[in-house]
Amino acid sequence: MQRFYIVILVAVVALLYGSPRAFATHPEGYFPDANVPMPAPVYMPVSHIALLLPLDSPSFRDAAETVRKGFEAAAKREAAIPLTIRVYATSDDPLDVLITYHQALDAGAVLVVGPLTRNGVTALASSHVVEVPTLALNSADVDMLLPPNLYLFGLQTESEAVQVAEMALSAGKRHAIIIKDAGGLSVRLQSAFANRWLSDYGNTAESIEYEQNQAFYSQLRRHTAGEDNLVFLALDADKVRRIRTYLNPATPVYATSRIFVTNQDPLFNHDLNGIQFMDMPWLLLPDHPAVMAYQGPDKKQKKDTERLYALGIDAFRLMSYMLQVRSPYEIAFDGVTGQIHFVAPAYFVRVPVAAKIENGKVQLLK
Repeated sequence: MQRFYIVILVAVVALLYGSPRAFATHPEGYFPDANVPMPAPVYMPVSHIALLLPLDSPSFRDAAETVRKGFEAAAKREAAIPLTIRVYATSDDPLDVLITYHQALDAGAVLVVGPLTRNGVTALASSHVVEVPTLALNSADVDMLLPPNLYLFGLQTESEAVQVAEMALSAGKRHAIIIKDAGGLSVRLQSAFANRWLSDYGNTAESIEYEQNQAFYSQLRRHTAGEDNLVFLALDADKVRRIRTYLNPATPVYATSRIFVTNQDPLFNHDLNGIQFMDMPWLLLPDHPAVMAYQGPDKKQKKDTERLYALGIDAFRLMSYMLQVRSPYEIAFDGVTGQIHFVAPAYFVRVPVAAKIENGKVQLLK
């Protein structure tokens, strides 16, 4: 509960005795054009916010750049903060993440935003180097006791699966049929949904392994029939499209935001009719005040790209709140990724919006 005190103290001292210029005053100085080669910076130790992203990773560079742009958009939109923001580029090597984190601390970082990759967060959570409040933008690979000062926030679909299970509980059904594939994410979604579903007394569940063949598809209608059944699809959009019409039409069907990949193709979405899911206000509520406040990327971009941009926006807003409060329990706001609030011991949870696809279009659920 006392983890934010150091940040508040440093911010006040910086304001009184001459801090580095606030980011919003000279944003171009802290977010240079990614297409222009920049010399390796040499920083004098000074109190600042460190944004740690895998901009040097071939696999994650595009995602990191999108998060950075969202972070920058929010920084330009929000009021000036009393500390400089510095961007630290890492690779996707966990050791490089730890080394760069140390470099940020040595350079005077009093709050760190990042890492972005699951491996990076796991490495940081397993280390003993988390000396200042750190807002990681992903979860760790395994359940572990997190070190003090480390907070987790991100787009974890596993959290969505839990929230979808809570939504499904209102359907009055008792038996969940979970269809998954062998992928790691699908397995995690199956586990997250099942754990929440089975936590209500009397509920039962079974898992079915997805197979791409006609024999598998043909058995689905009979297998999913039943007045007490519902279906949760721990699958991506393409696999869901293949099996949707084979599911019993009277059985409620649920999924995560993985199924919502476009609103430019009604024929694609028509194959998903009747599926209930959850996604962020950034994609589902264009008239939402927080969404309207920020300039977004081209809406023809992939939905995953838009989600990462929104993550950058809310990461900045959440970081700003961390600078202002004495306890994380004081933080709760209406974000572009969902309603955000703190859950002990170290999680900033976002609650997305419930929706359903009807006639190829997304309809919000009340």
